[in-house]
Amino acid sequence: MVFSLTIASGCNRGSSPGQASTPQSTGTGAAVADVTQVLPEFGPARQIQPGIQFQETTLQPQGIPMKVWLYYPEKATGKLALVLVPPAGSTLIAGMDLSDGDRAEHYPYVKAGFAVASFEIDGHVPRGAVGDAALITGARQFRDARAGLANGQAALDLVLAKAANVDPKLIYVAGHSSAATLALLMAEHEPRINACAAFAPVTDVEERLAKVIPDLERSMLGYKDFIHFSSPKTHADKLKCPLLLFHAAGDKNVPVRHSQNFVDLVKKTNPDVTLIIARQGGHYDSMINEGLPKGIAWLQKQKKKSD
Repeated sequence: MVFSLTIASGCNRGSSPGQASTPQSTGTGAAVADVTQVLPEFGPARQIQPGIQFQETTLQPQGIPMKVWLYYPEKATGKLALVLVPPAGSTLIAGMDLSDGDRAEHYPYVKAGFAVASFEIDGHVPRGAVGDAALITGARQFRDARAGLANGQAALDLVLAKAANVDPKLIYVAGHSSAATLALLMAEHEPRINACAAFAPVTDVEERLAKVIPDLERSMLGYKDFIHFSSPKTHADKLKCPLLLFHAAGDKNVPVRHSQNFVDLVKKTNPDVTLIIARQGGHYDSMINEGLPKGIAWLQKQKKKSD
Protein backbone atom coordinates (compact mmCIF):
# COMPACT_ATOMS: atom_id res chain seq x y z
CA MET A 1 0.00 0.00 0.00
CA VAL A 2 1.17 3.59 -0.60
CA PHE A 3 0.41 6.25 1.99
CA SER A 4 -1.21 9.33 0.50
CA LEU A 5 0.43 12.68 1.24
CA THR A 6 -2.77 14.49 0.33
CA ILE A 7 -3.87 14.18 3.95
CA ALA A 8 -1.37 16.90 4.80
CA SER A 9 -2.28 19.73 7.08
CA GLY A 10 0.42 21.84 5.48
CA CYS A 11 -0.25 24.81 3.28
CA ASN A 12 1.27 25.71 -0.05
CA ARG A 13 4.43 27.69 0.51
CA GLY A 14 5.13 31.03 -1.02
CA SER A 15 7.39 31.35 -4.20
CA SER A 16 26.53 23.52 28.49
CA PRO A 17 27.41 26.35 26.25
CA GLY A 18 28.80 24.87 23.08
CA GLN A 19 27.35 21.42 23.61
CA ALA A 20 23.98 19.76 23.43
CA SER A 21 22.75 16.28 24.19
CA THR A 22 20.13 14.56 22.11
CA PRO A 23 17.21 13.03 24.01
CA GLN A 24 17.74 9.40 24.97
CA SER A 25 14.08 8.58 24.56
CA THR A 26 11.26 9.96 22.51
CA GLY A 27 8.74 9.18 25.19
CA THR A 28 6.85 7.15 22.59
CA GLY A 29 8.94 4.00 22.50
CA ALA A 30 11.28 5.09 19.70
CA ALA A 31 14.95 4.90 20.61
CA VAL A 32 17.22 7.86 19.96
CA ALA A 33 20.98 7.64 20.04
CA ASP A 34 22.65 9.11 23.12
CA VAL A 35 25.01 11.52 21.37
CA THR A 36 26.65 14.65 22.78
CA GLN A 37 27.69 16.97 19.99
CA VAL A 38 29.73 20.14 19.83
CA LEU A 39 27.45 22.87 18.53
CA PRO A 40 28.56 24.48 15.27
CA GLU A 41 29.00 28.19 14.78
CA PHE A 42 26.61 30.13 12.58
CA GLY A 43 28.01 31.17 9.23
CA PRO A 44 28.89 34.77 8.36
CA ALA A 45 26.08 37.30 8.64
CA ARG A 46 24.74 38.78 5.43
CA GLN A 47 21.97 41.18 4.55
CA ILE A 48 19.08 39.16 3.13
CA GLN A 49 16.66 42.08 2.93
CA PRO A 50 17.13 45.77 3.73
CA GLY A 51 17.47 45.99 7.49
CA ILE A 52 17.59 42.21 8.05
CA GLN A 53 20.71 40.18 8.83
CA PHE A 54 20.73 36.43 8.22
CA GLN A 55 22.94 33.53 9.29
CA GLU A 56 22.65 29.78 8.93
CA THR A 57 24.29 26.56 9.98
CA THR A 58 23.64 22.81 10.02
CA LEU A 59 23.11 20.60 13.05
CA GLN A 60 22.95 16.81 13.23
CA PRO A 61 21.24 16.20 16.58
CA GLN A 62 20.16 12.68 15.61
CA GLY A 63 22.60 12.01 12.78
CA ILE A 64 20.34 13.68 10.21
CA PRO A 65 21.46 17.05 8.79
CA MET A 66 19.18 19.85 9.95
CA LYS A 67 19.50 23.44 8.77
CA VAL A 68 18.92 26.26 11.23
CA TRP A 69 18.24 29.79 10.00
CA LEU A 70 18.70 32.87 12.17
CA TYR A 71 17.54 36.41 11.40
CA TYR A 72 17.79 39.63 13.38
CA PRO A 73 17.25 43.35 12.78
CA GLU A 74 20.36 45.01 11.36
CA LYS A 75 20.32 47.98 13.71
CA ALA A 76 19.14 46.16 16.82
CA THR A 77 20.67 47.11 20.15
CA GLY A 78 20.47 45.16 23.37
CA LYS A 79 18.90 41.75 23.83
CA LEU A 80 16.23 40.56 21.42
CA ALA A 81 13.14 38.43 21.96
CA LEU A 82 13.30 35.28 19.82
CA VAL A 83 10.47 33.78 17.78
CA LEU A 84 10.94 30.14 16.77
CA VAL A 85 9.09 29.46 13.52
CA PRO A 86 9.00 25.84 12.27
CA PRO A 87 8.45 25.23 8.53
CA ALA A 88 4.88 24.56 7.43
CA GLY A 89 3.72 22.01 4.90
CA SER A 90 4.23 18.74 6.76
CA THR A 91 1.83 15.82 6.42
CA LEU A 92 2.02 15.24 10.21
CA ILE A 93 3.52 11.82 9.53
CA ALA A 94 6.74 13.18 8.04
CA GLY A 95 9.10 16.09 8.58
CA MET A 96 9.79 19.23 6.58
CA ASP A 97 12.77 21.03 5.12
CA LEU A 98 13.33 24.76 4.74
CA SER A 99 12.87 26.62 1.47
CA ASP A 100 12.88 30.21 0.30
CA GLY A 101 9.08 30.14 0.34
CA ASP A 102 9.18 30.01 4.15
CA ARG A 103 10.75 33.44 4.41
CA ALA A 104 7.43 35.26 3.92
CA GLU A 105 6.52 34.05 7.43
CA HIS A 106 9.91 35.04 8.88
CA TYR A 107 10.52 38.59 7.67
CA PRO A 108 7.50 40.26 9.35
CA TYR A 109 8.70 39.25 12.83
CA VAL A 110 12.19 40.61 12.16
CA LYS A 111 10.81 43.87 10.79
CA ALA A 112 8.86 44.17 14.05
CA GLY A 113 12.09 43.90 16.07
CA PHE A 114 12.29 40.19 16.91
CA ALA A 115 15.06 37.71 16.24
CA VAL A 116 13.74 34.68 14.33
CA ALA A 117 15.02 31.12 14.17
CA SER A 118 13.65 28.44 11.86
CA PHE A 119 14.75 24.85 11.58
CA GLU A 120 14.24 21.71 9.55
CA ILE A 121 12.23 18.78 10.88
CA ASP A 122 13.58 15.23 10.54
CA GLY A 123 11.78 12.91 8.15
CA HIS A 124 11.19 15.17 5.15
CA VAL A 125 9.92 13.22 2.14
CA PRO A 126 10.79 15.04 -1.11
CA ARG A 127 8.02 15.78 -3.53
CA GLY A 128 7.82 13.12 -6.18
CA ALA A 129 9.02 10.33 -3.89
CA VAL A 130 7.38 7.12 -5.05
CA GLY A 131 6.61 3.97 -3.08
CA ASP A 132 6.29 3.06 0.57
CA ALA A 133 10.00 2.90 1.43
CA ALA A 134 10.64 6.66 1.34
CA LEU A 135 7.41 7.41 3.18
CA ILE A 136 8.05 4.86 5.91
CA THR A 137 11.62 6.10 6.37
CA GLY A 138 10.32 9.65 6.72
CA ALA A 139 7.62 8.56 9.15
CA ARG A 140 10.15 6.75 11.33
CA GLN A 141 12.54 9.69 11.38
CA PHE A 142 9.67 12.02 12.24
CA ARG A 143 8.63 9.73 15.09
CA ASP A 144 12.21 9.54 16.38
CA ALA A 145 12.33 13.35 16.38
CA ARG A 146 9.15 13.37 18.49
CA ALA A 147 7.13 15.09 15.77
CA GLY A 148 9.78 17.79 15.50
CA LEU A 149 10.12 18.52 19.21
CA ALA A 150 13.71 17.27 19.20
CA ASN A 151 14.51 19.54 16.26
CA GLY A 152 12.95 22.58 17.87
CA GLN A 153 14.74 21.99 21.15
CA ALA A 154 18.07 21.45 19.38
CA ALA A 155 17.60 24.68 17.42
CA LEU A 156 16.80 26.57 20.61
CA ASP A 157 19.86 25.10 22.36
CA LEU A 158 22.01 26.26 19.45
CA VAL A 159 20.64 29.79 19.30
CA LEU A 160 20.93 30.34 23.04
CA ALA A 161 24.51 29.05 22.98
CA LYS A 162 25.69 30.95 19.90
CA ALA A 163 23.54 34.08 19.50
CA ALA A 164 24.59 36.46 22.27
CA ASN A 165 21.98 39.04 21.27
CA VAL A 166 19.01 36.76 22.12
CA ASP A 167 17.34 37.13 25.50
CA PRO A 168 16.85 33.62 26.99
CA LYS A 169 13.90 34.93 29.02
CA LEU A 170 11.97 36.05 25.94
CA ILE A 171 11.46 32.92 23.83
CA TYR A 172 8.30 32.59 21.76
CA VAL A 173 7.11 30.02 19.23
CA ALA A 174 4.78 30.63 16.30
CA GLY A 175 3.66 28.72 13.25
CA HIS A 176 1.00 28.10 10.65
CA SER A 177 -0.86 24.86 9.89
CA SER A 178 1.39 21.86 10.58
CA ALA A 179 3.99 24.29 11.97
CA ALA A 180 1.32 25.57 14.35
CA THR A 181 0.75 22.00 15.51
CA LEU A 182 4.44 21.76 16.37
CA ALA A 183 4.36 25.22 17.96
CA LEU A 184 1.65 23.98 20.33
CA LEU A 185 3.62 20.83 21.14
CA MET A 186 6.66 22.95 21.95
CA ALA A 187 4.58 25.22 24.19
CA GLU A 188 3.33 22.11 25.99
CA HIS A 189 6.71 20.38 26.42
CA GLU A 190 9.45 23.04 26.35
CA PRO A 191 9.56 25.11 29.56
CA ARG A 192 11.71 27.83 27.96
CA ILE A 193 8.79 28.91 25.75
CA ASN A 194 7.18 32.06 27.16
CA ALA A 195 4.29 32.48 24.68
CA CYS A 196 2.82 30.69 21.67
CA ALA A 197 0.98 31.97 18.58
CA ALA A 198 -0.64 29.24 16.47
CA PHE A 199 -2.30 30.01 13.14
CA ALA A 200 -4.80 27.42 11.83
CA PRO A 201 -3.31 24.46 13.71
CA VAL A 202 -4.33 20.83 13.55
CA THR A 203 -4.96 20.21 17.23
CA ASP A 204 -6.45 16.70 16.94
CA VAL A 205 -3.94 14.76 14.88
CA GLU A 206 -5.66 11.45 15.51
CA GLU A 207 -8.83 12.76 13.90
CA ARG A 208 -6.87 14.25 11.02
CA LEU A 209 -5.04 11.02 10.23
CA ALA A 210 -7.80 8.56 11.14
CA LYS A 211 -7.97 7.03 7.66
CA VAL A 212 -4.25 6.18 7.47
CA ILE A 213 -3.50 5.22 11.07
CA PRO A 214 -4.37 1.52 10.51
CA ASP A 215 -1.94 1.30 7.57
CA LEU A 216 0.75 3.12 9.52
CA GLU A 217 0.28 0.79 12.48
CA ARG A 218 0.57 -2.29 10.27
CA SER A 219 3.83 -1.00 8.80
CA MET A 220 5.29 0.39 12.05
CA LEU A 221 4.00 -1.25 15.19
CA GLY A 222 3.21 1.36 17.83
CA TYR A 223 2.81 4.24 15.38
CA LYS A 224 -0.73 4.93 16.55
CA ASP A 225 0.70 5.63 20.00
CA PHE A 226 3.07 8.13 18.45
CA ILE A 227 0.19 9.82 16.63
CA HIS A 228 -1.59 10.11 19.97
CA PHE A 229 1.53 11.66 21.48
CA SER A 230 1.99 14.09 18.55
CA SER A 231 -1.49 15.56 18.95
CA PRO A 232 -1.61 18.84 20.92
CA LYS A 233 -5.03 17.80 22.21
CA THR A 234 -3.35 15.02 24.22
CA HIS A 235 -1.29 17.47 26.28
CA ALA A 236 -3.59 20.49 26.46
CA ASP A 237 -3.37 20.59 30.24
CA LYS A 238 0.43 21.11 30.01
CA LEU A 239 0.18 24.34 28.04
CA LYS A 240 0.73 27.00 30.71
CA CYS A 241 2.14 29.97 28.77
CA PRO A 242 0.04 32.70 27.10
CA LEU A 243 -1.56 31.36 23.93
CA LEU A 244 -2.94 33.00 20.79
CA LEU A 245 -4.95 30.95 18.32
CA PHE A 246 -5.91 32.42 14.95
CA HIS A 247 -8.19 30.61 12.50
CA ALA A 248 -10.31 31.57 9.50
CA ALA A 249 -13.96 30.61 9.77
CA GLY A 250 -13.88 29.55 6.12
CA ASP A 251 -10.72 27.43 6.33
CA LYS A 252 -11.37 24.39 4.11
CA ASN A 253 -8.09 22.66 4.93
CA VAL A 254 -8.18 22.65 8.73
CA PRO A 255 -11.70 23.28 10.11
CA VAL A 256 -11.96 26.10 12.62
CA ARG A 257 -13.30 23.66 15.23
CA HIS A 258 -9.69 22.50 15.76
CA SER A 259 -8.92 25.85 17.38
CA GLN A 260 -12.30 26.27 19.04
CA ASN A 261 -12.21 22.86 20.71
CA PHE A 262 -8.58 23.29 21.76
CA VAL A 263 -9.30 26.63 23.41
CA ASP A 264 -11.98 24.95 25.51
CA LEU A 265 -9.49 22.31 26.65
CA VAL A 266 -6.65 24.69 27.45
CA LYS A 267 -8.85 27.11 29.36
CA LYS A 268 -9.55 24.40 31.92
CA THR A 269 -6.01 24.91 33.26
CA ASN A 270 -4.80 28.13 31.60
CA PRO A 271 -6.94 31.29 31.48
CA ASP A 272 -4.45 33.24 29.33
CA VAL A 273 -5.84 32.16 25.96
CA THR A 274 -6.93 34.37 23.06
CA LEU A 275 -8.89 33.09 20.06
CA ILE A 276 -9.26 35.23 16.92
CA ILE A 277 -11.59 33.96 14.19
CA ALA A 278 -11.15 35.66 10.84
CA ARG A 279 -14.34 36.20 8.89
CA GLN A 280 -12.56 36.47 5.55
CA GLY A 281 -9.92 34.41 3.79
CA GLY A 282 -8.94 30.78 3.74
CA HIS A 283 -6.21 28.61 5.20
CA TYR A 284 -3.14 30.55 4.01
CA ASP A 285 -4.17 34.05 2.91
CA SER A 286 -5.97 34.82 6.17
CA MET A 287 -2.77 34.03 8.07
CA ILE A 288 -0.55 36.21 5.85
CA ASN A 289 -2.95 39.15 5.58
CA GLU A 290 -4.52 39.24 9.04
CA GLY A 291 -3.06 36.57 11.29
CA LEU A 292 0.61 37.56 11.18
CA PRO A 293 0.02 41.26 11.91
CA LYS A 294 -2.29 40.42 14.81
CA GLY A 295 0.08 37.72 16.06
CA ILE A 296 3.02 40.12 16.01
CA ALA A 297 1.05 42.76 17.90
CA TRP A 298 0.05 40.13 20.47
CA LEU A 299 3.68 38.98 20.91
CA GLN A 300 4.79 42.58 21.35
CA LYS A 301 2.25 42.87 24.17
CA GLN A 302 3.68 39.72 25.76
CA LYS A 303 7.15 41.25 25.56
CA LYS A 304 6.00 44.47 27.22
CA LYS A 305 4.60 42.44 30.10
CA SER A 306 8.12 41.11 30.69
CA ASP A 307 9.88 44.49 30.46
